[in-house]
Amino acid sequence: MIVVSGRARLLESKAEETVRAASNMAATSRSESGCVDYRFAIDVDDALVIQMIEQWESSEALDAHFGTSHFALFSEVLLAAVDGPAQFTRFEIASSGPLFG
Repeated sequence: MIVVSGRARLLESKAEETVRAASNMAATSRSESGCVDYRFAIDVDDALVIQMIEQWESSEALDAHFGTSHFALFSEVLLAAVDGPAQFTRFEIASSGPLFG
């Protein structure tokens, strides 16, 4: 499994538009083959920080996602909205299970 975690601080003037675009991006991405989950959230300590976490069955599924038109469109919206550098990390997970139980 591949997990991608991301974080970006948004310009206040672009926050509402970016959150709307993120909602569309998540819904569209979750319908892709190989997508296990795709979520955005607003940071509870800073309402201008958007966080994301995505889970993919394989590197191939993630690579296919990078080639979609909705990825390209959202990338443009996000790049125009960030206030400083965005951070994205890719994790390759060998196994997983419930935290408790």
